[in-house]
Amino acid sequence: MPLSKLTLWKIVERGLLYIGIALLVLVVVATFIVLTKGRVRISGGWAGLVTYTALLLWVIISKSRKRWHQLTFWLTVVGLLTIHLLAFVAILRSYPQWRMIWFVPVVIVEAGLFSVILNVLLGPSTR
Repeated sequence: MPLSKLTLWKIVERGLLYIGIALLVLVVVATFIVLTKGRVRISGGWAGLVTYTALLLWVIISKSRKRWHQLTFWLTVVGLLTIHLLAFVAILRSYPQWRMIWFVPVVIVEAGLFSVILNVLLGPSTR
């Protein structure tokens, strides 16, 4: 049974989204490496930052599919992720003993907070 064009387009669209997320993570990592010029040792905390930031981004984007067409959605997400990254870079630079597992409760709270902020700024999501 052949796939319909609509189903095939959804598969392609989802694949492009995942490729975009992967590229975004690579850009963040490359930017970090360039900015720190190798002065920071990559530890579990830094690996956790990359991993859990990607997870946070995936959760927010996947739960907001109806908002993908809104430029304000993307600008808000970029702004929230910038604040998230700036805060954690400061934390990891001043407290290098930060463990990867400590991101779990923080990211859970952040996902809820990001969702509330998006709902307040853009209206409730239908999903």
